[in-house]
Amino acid sequence: MANDKLVLARTDPDNLLGNLRGEVGEVITAWLLMRHFIVGAKRVQSEDLEEDLKEKNSQFANLLADKLSDELVGRLSELAENKIGQLTFHFAVRKLGVFDEDARSFTAYIVKTKIRDKRNRDVSHKQLPGEKPDPKYLHVEYRVLLRAVALALRLMKRIDRHVIGPAAPFLWKGARKRRYDFLSPPHAGYMLVPYLNLTPDERAQIVQRELAEKRITLTEEPTRINGHPTTVLACKQWGVIVLGNTLLALDRYPLISLGDISTPDQETIS
Repeated sequence: MANDKLVLARTDPDNLLGNLRGEVGEVITAWLLMRHFIVGAKRVQSEDLEEDLKEKNSQFANLLADKLSDELVGRLSELAENKIGQLTFHFAVRKLGVFDEDARSFTAYIVKTKIRDKRNRDVSHKQLPGEKPDPKYLHVEYRVLLRAVALALRLMKRIDRHVIGPAAPFLWKGARKRRYDFLSPPHAGYMLVPYLNLTPDERAQIVQRELAEKRITLTEEPTRINGHPTTVLACKQWGVIVLGNTLLALDRYPLISLGDISTPDQETIS
């Protein structure tokens, strides 16, 4: 217990959440690939079962789907462990002091549906029985794994909404669009979710919500409007300024400095 407290105190929350986000990204990617090969195997099926069993492409697709299912079982089980110092939801919620019940519910689902038993028997952390092992095959259905993936993603999003704020739903929406971009490792790609580029409209909405939740305060920034020196209220983090009653998001952010501003009857914002 004392050691757990020391680990909790020394752990950087940004590092913990970044890597946890990356692990959830690995889970999502494994599910996407598993679904791809399940669909691929069904496409080459015919009405002749004997011929299907001989079909190499079908064998290959089914084997890969099974291997990816095992990877999901392993990763989901690890996320559900009640351990400090590992990439688990338990560690994250203990560090943050929130969502403890959600983490417990996720772990309970992994245990109840025998996903953890499947890992311990067939995937990793294999437990060697003292007697002859039970020959009965332990199968975890696709719908059970899909539900577990959804629960892990939902909990990660809730954590990010708490830590990042109103920007989190927009960032995860952007991550969903990049879900099939496999140019970079999933872990690294999902670690960078908080740094995805957002549209001007999204940033204006974020500032509006952050102001409502009192997460930010606007600062006065010097500029020139139609050649006259003045100041405008701005959120430098999101590159948003206040013009009258309007929140206007600039093309680039974060905001370093403001150029000259011209009213619509003359020019546009520079």
